[in-house]
Amino acid sequence: MSSAQFTHDATVVIKCTLENLERKHLQLAAAGLAYYFLMSFFPGLLLLTAVIGYLPIRNGKHAAVSFLGHIIPQQGTFLVEELLAAISSHRTGLLSIGLISTLWLTSKGVKGVIAGLDMVYEVQTPRRIWTNRILAFALTFAVGLLLLLGVALTLVGPILESMLSMAVPVQSFWIRIWPFLQWSLAAISTFAAIELLYVLAPNVPAKRRVTVPGALIAASIWMVLSWGLGFYIHHFGASKLDMFYGVMATPIALAVWLNWGAFGMLFGAEINLSIQSLRPLGKEELPRAERSSAA
Repeated sequence: MSSAQFTHDATVVIKCTLENLERKHLQLAAAGLAYYFLMSFFPGLLLLTAVIGYLPIRNGKHAAVSFLGHIIPQQGTFLVEELLAAISSHRTGLLSIGLISTLWLTSKGVKGVIAGLDMVYEVQTPRRIWTNRILAFALTFAVGLLLLLGVALTLVGPILESMLSMAVPVQSFWIRIWPFLQWSLAAISTFAAIELLYVLAPNVPAKRRVTVPGALIAASIWMVLSWGLGFYIHHFGASKLDMFYGVMATPIALAVWLNWGAFGMLFGAEINLSIQSLRPLGKEELPRAERSSAA
């Protein structure tokens, strides 16, 4: 592909994406999705920290906080630490009694993702209610496994360091590169979770559907938001937020982060749809939005 053709295609994708964002009212949809995220955020943290606290692994709490610190803003990690401290004393009861209810509350966020992606693809006939509920449960479980895998890989770091130190003196080198490796693990887990949602959540055929570019963009937006919001509040806005909002400062910061994160997910899906519209597909395979724009 020539540079001129690439520039033309990129311009078409950006223009189509911006037009569809406004036409489909995706900013309003992102606000609704952020509400679902907020409903499922604390149950999700409760479930994740309960499982991590229950597993017989050394330094699991520290690894969980360190790993999640790359995915959620710094203010949210304080909540994770408090949850871990509260759960450690009665973790068995939480897992045996509240597992299903907590998983159900957490799946509310995935259910919102399904509805939001159906809006992006302008699905005319959504799935049945129970089908969506089962799918939301399954996707919630899969995303949770990805996060647990990321935490487990984080735990491998010190073990790998001790193994390598027997052969070569790598301690100083490992200390320098480990934060970047840990960030990479968090980024890969975030991308894998979003890609999984893009592939399975919308009620449209997966054949010849573009998902990877938007997932990369959405994951990048999510990671940058997590770092940027934490950096801004820590260095510039903490005193002002505490002055105006008091104890509500952290929940408000998390709500802003969830709102923009939800918009990033819908934005990435819309980019996928715009890129897909450039492919020479048959008219029957194009979503209704692309057929109407072509007309």
